[in-house]
Amino acid sequence: MLVTTLPDDVSYVRRILRQSSTPRREPSGLKAQLLTRRFGERTILDAAELEVRPGVMAVLEGPNGAGKTTLLRIFATVVRPDRGNASVDGYDVVKDGAHVRQRIGAAFVNERSLYWRLTGRENLRLFARTRGLSGHDARQQVDSLLEELDLATISRRWVADLSAGQRQRLIIARSGLGAPSSMLIDEPLRGLDEDGIEAMLSFLRAQATRGASVLVVAPKLDELQAHADSLYRLSNGQIRPWNDAEAVGQPGTHSKVNAHL
Repeated sequence: MLVTTLPDDVSYVRRILRQSSTPRREPSGLKAQLLTRRFGERTILDAAELEVRPGVMAVLEGPNGAGKTTLLRIFATVVRPDRGNASVDGYDVVKDGAHVRQRIGAAFVNERSLYWRLTGRENLRLFARTRGLSGHDARQQVDSLLEELDLATISRRWVADLSAGQRQRLIIARSGLGAPSSMLIDEPLRGLDEDGIEAMLSFLRAQATRGASVLVVAPKLDELQAHADSLYRLSNGQIRPWNDAEAVGQPGTHSKVNAHL
């Protein structure tokens, strides 16, 4: 049985998933310009710049505490920048938050956004409703996401009985509901076994292949490197490419990246 209200600790997920009646706009991707964010005396992002075009999977690497998740939260309209601009499909994350939330799918590491007393499948069906999906469309998307992330066989188990890696995959599956034009994914390989990693990498590539702008952040490149179109490093508040190539991969065409500091 599905519940109809969201718990208090998923308020930011509710904001991200809430629909708005806005006109469609051609996807143009994620863009950060001179983005600055401070916490107290510490500058986390210092005039940082980044662009992820439609059909591109970009991986941003950096040490813990460098500001990677803060950048995702700015794009997700959860955190406001102190200076600079960030946009999704041309919509400003501060001025046009409702438009932005309609266009993104976001998954943050260690977020508590699942109902533990519902099954994995029931969770996705509930979140599908917040995306405006119902009936056949909702069932089809839920079934597809469960298959893509190798969760179909455990989808009728209570979330409370799932492993940390299985819950992580379920949260990321939720981010794909409604086929958003931009995906913001925080440390997708954390806690996954070999089969889980393979399913996750395939899922992320599939999102870029369908035309989404995919921004993945992680403390290490690991297996992500071979599947990315663009590689970046965040350090001392600055975002820099891992190499100087103007185009390490064309939208919709995956090519292995040779990364060098």
